[in-house]
Amino acid sequence: MESLVTSELILVVAGLIGLLIASQLIIRGTLHIADHFKLSHLFVGLTIISLGTTLPELVVSLTGAFHKVAGIETSGLIAGNILGSTISQISLMLGLASLTGILVITKKQLNRDGIMLLGAVVLFFLVSIDGVISKFDGIILILVYLIYFLSLQREEKIFSKTKNNQVKLYMVWVVVSVLAGFIVLFYSSNLIIDNALVLADRWNVRQSLIGILLIGFGTSLPELSVAFSAASQKALKLTVGNLIGSNIIDLLLITGLTGTLSGINISRQLLFFDVPALFVISLTAIILFSTQKRLIKKEGLALILLFGVYVGFKLFGF
Repeated sequence: MESLVTSELILVVAGLIGLLIASQLIIRGTLHIADHFKLSHLFVGLTIISLGTTLPELVVSLTGAFHKVAGIETSGLIAGNILGSTISQISLMLGLASLTGILVITKKQLNRDGIMLLGAVVLFFLVSIDGVISKFDGIILILVYLIYFLSLQREEKIFSKTKNNQVKLYMVWVVVSVLAGFIVLFYSSNLIIDNALVLADRWNVRQSLIGILLIGFGTSLPELSVAFSAASQKALKLTVGNLIGSNIIDLLLITGLTGTLSGINISRQLLFFDVPALFVISLTAIILFSTQKRLIKKEGLALILLFGVYVGFKLFGF
């Protein structure tokens, strides 16, 4: 048993190393793509990278949905994964990323994406108010995300920028690098989660806490890794865009896809504690950004402390 635990811990460390390697491939590649097509770093973070780094959440949620279709109740794990990941990203991950440098955002982007994030939390609450996210609710969530994505695309004027911008040969290798990064990211994340779940089972931790505190945290590690890499390369808007964009995708697109596939039962505890906690933490992050359109280290520490308070209440208060 002792050697089994050791091998699992080694695999978790290997997965973390894989995340770091993957994030470097993704960051360098997407920055080349953004510069080549004159796309803003914030747009790239909100869309391309966010879609890639939410793959672990998507895979866990869809796997749970397939089990639910087969008759195995996994709603707690699915909802816990989504809420745990979003809470981790907007508090702990954002706070840790701020320690590497001052995170910045423009007023226009804060109003547009910050309001969208809060709106996504409110919409998640409203479609869950009856205790279930139905297939119809899922379709609504997907449509709202598509409208948001199309508005970003229109503002960025992607087609007009790429129309007369010939793709050079080296860009093919850049794209291959990004795709390779996503593949490594996907398998590394699963390596961490699978082995962490085995350890959690041995510790006899209940499933709801695994979904929020272990799986949710584990699936948000790619965002943290990408955020650190982006911050180290002075792509600070990419960091902010990735974390906000990932939360919007989790709450709308991933929840929508999972709800459409199998439906998700939402417990009253999740509805009346975890979802409001996510709203309060998200609102706090937006308020901190709104003061000077930036997030400094002491404000990041406040978000980390807020995450600690949430975990404390989750473990001992609720």
